Amino acid sequence: MNTNIKNLSKGLLAAAFGLTLVFTGSAFKTESNAKRIQYTFRFNDSNHSEANVEDESKWVYDATAGDCDQEQEQACLIKVDATYVNAGATPTLKSTLNLNASAISSANAYVAGSADASMEIQNRSIQ
Repeated sequence: MNTNIKNLSKGLLAAAFGLTLVFTGSAFKTESNAKRIQYTFRFNDSNHSEANVEDESKWVYDATAGDCDQEQEQACLIKVDATYVNAGATPTLKSTLNLNASAISSANAYVAGSADASMEIQNRSIQ
C-alpha cells in the first residue's frame, strides 16, 4: 500500500510539473508568431556614396516599389520593421535604424545591414 501511495504521488507530481511547464511556456511566448508590419523604402538620391546610403533622410517610402537585381553595387530598396518607422501619411525612417553601407568606390555603396536584424535588403547594379 505504501508503494502505491508513493507511485501515485510521483505521478501527481509529474503531472503538476508538466502543467507548470505548459503554462509557463505560454506565458512567455514572443511575438514571433504575430504578423510583422514592414514598410518598403527606396533610395532616392543620385549620389550613392556610403554616407548618403547611411543617411535615413535619403530613403523614401514606396509601397509599390519593384524588385532590384540584387547586385551588391548600389543601394536600392529596404523593407524595415514598423519599429524603425515614423508612421503617418508619409512614413519616414527613424535614425535608430542605423543603416550600414559598404562602399565599392567613393561614389557607390550598397546597404549591408542595420539595427533591424529582420530587414530585407535589395541592392542593384550600378546605374
